[in-house]
Amino acid sequence: MIVDQGLAVGEVIIGDDVAVGCGTIINKGVRIGKGSVIGSGAVLTKDIPGYSITAEVPGRVIKKRIER
Repeated sequence: MIVDQGLAVGEVIIGDDVAVGCGTIINKGVRIGKGSVIGSGAVLTKDIPGYSITAEVPGRVIKKRIER
């Protein structure tokens, strides 16, 4: 049964000033760096560096933001 499969848990860390779009999926253990923007519907499977713009499935950095 599904109930007998157990859980896979891991801490998700989201930095300051991060914007996460609607419908985004963040996998366990992923860290999102300060000032990043995550596009709607993205699926994050690995860490995102600070001040990045990330989109797509799986999520990938498509552009860097300028730190102010």
